[in-house]
Amino acid sequence: MSLAEIARGRVVVLGIGNIYKSDDGAGSLVAQALRKRFSGVVFDAEAAPENFVGPVRRAEPDTVIIVDAGDFEGDPGEIRIIAPEELQGLMTGTHATPLGTFMTFIAEETAATTHLVAVQAKSTELGGPVSEEVAAAVDRLVSELTEILERRTDR
Repeated sequence: MSLAEIARGRVVVLGIGNIYKSDDGAGSLVAQALRKRFSGVVFDAEAAPENFVGPVRRAEPDTVIIVDAGDFEGDPGEIRIIAPEELQGLMTGTHATPLGTFMTFIAEETAATTHLVAVQAKSTELGGPVSEEVAAAVDRLVSELTEILERRTDR
């Protein structure tokens, strides 16, 4: 499954991450690169996605794409698209709110299809740099999401 295949109707992107913890900032880095061009449909939730339920709901999405780093035992920088029902037991996140719970809540609040785009972290060391592998994954996601948002978002 590709990003283009899951993006239906009005698309909202929610980046999650802590840019001070190496690769854990991947989702926030994606959102930061996109939000100026696509304000109102791209949000950088940092480490508190629960604070963005209202803005996501007001954007009236058909599809919510959540981008976050995590550990699904893949190769560093590997990207996987994960539906909420597939998340249980598959990935370990680094944030307070369990992602599966948050994804289900967003889907219920918006009636949107919700997917996680997970980037396999290499390191989540405090103060460390983003690895080359995750930086390349961020660049790929920014490029793909830009194309999708240009087609799927009435700005």
